[in-house]
Amino acid sequence: MSVPHLATLDRGSGPTVVLLHGQPGTGASWAPVTERLVDRFRVLAPDRPGYGATEGEARGIAENAELAAALLEVTGTGPATVVGHSWSGGVAVLLADRYPELVHGLVLVGAACTPDSLDGVDRLLGLPVVGDALTVVGLGALGEVLPKVRRLAPRVPARYRDQFLASLPDQGVLGGERGALGRHRRTFASEQRALIDELPAVHRALARLRVPTAVVVGRWDLVVRPVAGRTLADAVEGAELIEIPRAGHFVARDTPDVLATVVARYADRAPLNR
Repeated sequence: MSVPHLATLDRGSGPTVVLLHGQPGTGASWAPVTERLVDRFRVLAPDRPGYGATEGEARGIAENAELAAALLEVTGTGPATVVGHSWSGGVAVLLADRYPELVHGLVLVGAACTPDSLDGVDRLLGLPVVGDALTVVGLGALGEVLPKVRRLAPRVPARYRDQFLASLPDQGVLGGERGALGRHRRTFASEQRALIDELPAVHRALARLRVPTAVVVGRWDLVVRPVAGRTLADAVEGAELIEIPRAGHFVARDTPDVLATVVARYADRAPLNR
């Protein structure tokens, strides 16, 4: 496998925290959490292949895990506390399973790691032709339609407003990325197929994990339903389940203080990196 250079935000000093963004997104998607960690930790937030400033096309879950391992080895910053959001939950799991010497702890946030984390839409998105068409529509909505929908929030009854906003992505959670065509479309479609194909391997790896693990669930998550987070926590020996009220799929945006506190608690247990 040729190894692309991962464009990586690298800030702070101390025990290392690696933040792996979801699908789509960039390392900048983690900005609210990064700002709360850099005073005490060294934070690495790469743009995964196919996104942001990292050149090249998308890679599968296992290949992303290999690239994350290479990043830790090149920077000499392992073992790290690895935080995986959504699609990258599987990346974090395979990294810890295959390179346990590089991972001190895991924080899995809205992570797609078990069969019940997928629904019918996920499987449609993984199909040739049909999935590509749905991806174009979906990414176009992210860039053009959803900002207009979010502006309707003042018209939503107050008791539902926070949940309405938590259910919608915005440009912040995408790291400023835009565009339904070209590279972003290819990346999303490729990763969706990889998720369906490689999820069984991720699921099998859960029982082998022997690192401290937190499973973080937003109770308003409509992308990876909370029940999947509970299944995930049950599958990992000794995992801590943390359910966050008033948060959706984008926990780093909705409740960054809470998530940063969880990450810091796990990272504080790590030895100081050389």
